[in-house]
Amino acid sequence: MVDDHTLRVLEFPKVLAMLAGETAFSVGHELALEVRPATGLADARRLQQETAEMRLLDQMGIDISFAAARDIREAAHAASIDRILDAGELLETAGALRTAWRAHQVIERVRNLVPALGDIAGGVADLRRFCDDVDQAITAKAEVADSASEHLASVRRELRQARDRLEQRAQAALADAIRRGIVQDGLLTERNGRKVIPIRAENRGALPGIVHDVSSSGATVFLEPMAVVEAGNQVRELQLAEEREVRRVLQKLTAILGVRAEEAVETIVALGRLDLVHARVRLGRKLKAGLPPPGDAESWLFDSGPLRLVRARHPLLREPIVPTDFEVGGEYSGVLITGPNTGGKTVALKTVGLLTLMAQAGLPVPCDDKSRMRVFSQVYADIGDEQSIEQSLSTFSSHMRNVKAILDKAAPDTLVLLDELGAGTDPAEGSALARAIIETLLEAGTTIVATTHHGELKAFAHSDERLRNASVEFDLETLSPTYHLTIGLPGQSNALAIARRLGIGDAVLEKAQSQLAPGHFELEGLLAEIRDERKAAAAAHDEAQEAAREIVELRLELARRHERIEEERAAILGDAHRAAENEIAAVRRDVDSYRRRGTKREYDTQSADETLRALDSRLASLKSESKPRRVAAPEPVAAIRDLQTGDRVYVRDMPQAGDALGPIGEDGRVDVQFGSIRMKVSVDRVERVEPPAGVRARIIMPEQRPSAPIELDLRGKRAEEALIAFEGYLDDAFRAGLPFVRIIHGKGTGALRSAVREALREHPLVRRFESAPPEQGGEGVTVAILAG
Repeated sequence: MVDDHTLRVLEFPKVLAMLAGETAFSVGHELALEVRPATGLADARRLQQETAEMRLLDQMGIDISFAAARDIREAAHAASIDRILDAGELLETAGALRTAWRAHQVIERVRNLVPALGDIAGGVADLRRFCDDVDQAITAKAEVADSASEHLASVRRELRQARDRLEQRAQAALADAIRRGIVQDGLLTERNGRKVIPIRAENRGALPGIVHDVSSSGATVFLEPMAVVEAGNQVRELQLAEEREVRRVLQKLTAILGVRAEEAVETIVALGRLDLVHARVRLGRKLKAGLPPPGDAESWLFDSGPLRLVRARHPLLREPIVPTDFEVGGEYSGVLITGPNTGGKTVALKTVGLLTLMAQAGLPVPCDDKSRMRVFSQVYADIGDEQSIEQSLSTFSSHMRNVKAILDKAAPDTLVLLDELGAGTDPAEGSALARAIIETLLEAGTTIVATTHHGELKAFAHSDERLRNASVEFDLETLSPTYHLTIGLPGQSNALAIARRLGIGDAVLEKAQSQLAPGHFELEGLLAEIRDERKAAAAAHDEAQEAAREIVELRLELARRHERIEEERAAILGDAHRAAENEIAAVRRDVDSYRRRGTKREYDTQSADETLRALDSRLASLKSESKPRRVAAPEPVAAIRDLQTGDRVYVRDMPQAGDALGPIGEDGRVDVQFGSIRMKVSVDRVERVEPPAGVRARIIMPEQRPSAPIELDLRGKRAEEALIAFEGYLDDAFRAGLPFVRIIHGKGTGALRSAVREALREHPLVRRFESAPPEQGGEGVTVAILAG
C-alpha cells in the first residue's frame, strides 16, 4: 500500500474529496474517501475495468438512477436486534433497496458488455417482497395505511364513527350550556384529547362534568360535560386499539427486514460501490479525462515499460492549464527536471505522481488516450518543506529524513519522486549528495523523477545513459514561467537576466559575471540556440501539418467535383439519348405513312424511292448516334519510367499542373510541388508529363497496380497491432485502385471498432465510411469508401 505521507504530499486526498463530491449518497461518499491505489496490475486493471464499463454505459445512454439511495445500515442493524422501526424508516429502507434492485436489473440486461459491473451488481439481494409489503402498508407520507390490515381498517372505521358521535354530543352540550347562560361564547376545544367547554370558575357547579384544565389566572375552567364523557371514552379506547394495531404492523415489517438484515447491508454496500464507479465517470467528464477509454482497461495500463503521458493536466489546477508531455521508465530510468522557481517543476513532478496514483486507484486520468500508464508496486515522494520547530528539524534535515526512508525501501518496480534534491545546504555538498542519492536509487532499479537547481546535476544527467534532462521554460520578457516542459534539454539559469530586468545595476551584474567560469556563458548560449532550433522545428512541423490538412481538403473537394461532373455528364447523355429516340420514332412514323400511301398507289414511284432511301439513311444514322460511345484512350507517345526534376506533371483530379521534385520512388510515388503545396502522387494518377522547354514531351505509362484483397480481418488483434496492419492495408488498397474496402473488427466491447473508425475519420485516403448491411456483418464490419 502507498504510504500516507506520499498520498498527502501528492494531494491525493484532495482528488478523493472531488470524487466524493460526485457521489449520490452517503455510502458512496464514504467509499470514495477510502479509495487507495492498487499496487498490482491485476487489481489496478480490475478497478479501471469498472470505470471503463461505466463509461461505456454512459456512452450508450444507459443511466443508473441513485435518486432514492440512502444509507440503511443502521436501520437494518436495529431491525436485526428487534427494535421496531417507524414508518418513515421502513419507507426509506424499502426505497433504497428497490433502487438497488433496479440498478441490478439495468446492469443485468447488458452484463455481457459490463462483466465487472455485473460482479458488483451481483451483491444486490432480491428484497422486492419486503419492498412490496412496505409499499402496501405505508403511504408516501410515511403513515400506516388502512390497507395494512383488515383489523386496522375496521378500527379506524369505528373510530371515525365514534368521533362523529362525540362531536355531535359535544356540540349539543355546548348549545345547552349557551341556552342556560352558563357560557357566553360558542367555543369548543380540547384538553388531553378530551372535548371540553371553557366556563367561568363561578359557574363550575352549574354544569356537571370533569375539569381537565384551569387557566393561568384561575378564572376559567375547562370542563368535559358528563353527557360526552362516555362518547369520549369510546374514542379513546378506539385510539388505543389503533395504536396497538399500527405497532403490530410495524413490528411485522421490521421482523421481515431483521431476518434479512445482513443481505440488506450487503445490498446497500453494493449500491454504494456502483455509486462510487458512477462518480468516477462524472469526475472524468469534469476533468476531460481521456483514460480509460469506454470498455477498455488493458490497452494502456501495464506493469512494465515506459510511463508516457500525452497532454497531461494536473486535476487540481484551474483553467487555463498548460498540458504536459512526459515519459520515463522506458529507455531512461530517470528524468531530472531543472528550471527557475515558480516555473512549474514541482507541478510537473506532482502531475506524474498524482496521475500514476489515480490510474492505480481506478480513477479517470486527465490526459489524452494516447498515453501509456504503468502500475508501480510502491510510490514514494519527498516534496515540499516540512521543517519542524518542535522536532528541531531544518528544511534540509526534513528532506534527508524522508530520503533515508526512501533509500531503505527502494526496490525495482518503485517510482521515486524527489523535489529540490540537495537543496537547503552548501551547494557543492548538496550537489554531490544529490548525485549519490540518484545513483543509489538507479542501482536499486527504481524509476526516478527529480527536480533540482544544481547545475552540476545537469551534466551528470547528460552523461549517464540511464538519465534524461528536462526543463521548464521562463519568459524573460514578462518575467513569468510558461509552464511548458521540454524533455531532453536541461534548464537555463536565468538569475542574471531576471536581476537585470528587475533593475539591478550593470556594475553589480558585471561583478557577478566576472566570477562565473567562461564555459558557463557558452553553455547557456548553446542551450538558448538549441531551444530556438526546437521552436523552429516545431513551427515547421505545424506548417507541415497544416499543409497536409489542406491537401486532404483539396482531395475531398476534387472528389466532390468529380462526382458532380459525372452526374452532369450522365444527365447530358441521358437527355441526348432521349432526344435521339424521339427523333427515331418520328422518322418511323414518316416511313409508316409512306408505306400506307404506297399500298393505296397514291405516290410517284421515283420520288417515293428517293424519300424512303433518305429516311432509311437518316434512321441508321440516328440509331448509331443514340448508342453511348466509348472514348478511346490516346496512344502514348512514349512509355518511359524515368521522371526528371523540373518536369511539368499533370495529375488526375488536380486543377493545376505541378513540378516534379525528383524521380519516381521505390513506392511508386513521386514528390510534386503544386504552388505552395507539396504532396506525394502515385504514378498511376499521372496523365501527362511535359519536359522543360526544348525537350520532346512524353507520357508516363502507369506501373501495374499492386493487388489487395477487398477486406481485412482484424478480429483477435489488440488495438495498436490492428491499427498498424490497418494503415498498411489501406495504402495497398488505394494503390490497387479498389473503390472500397471491408474492415472486419467484430462487435465485442466496441473498443476496436471505435479505434478503427477514429482512424478512418481522419485518414486522407478515405472519403467516408459506414456500417455494413445487417446481412453482411452489421456493426461488426465497417465499409470504407476510398478517395481518388
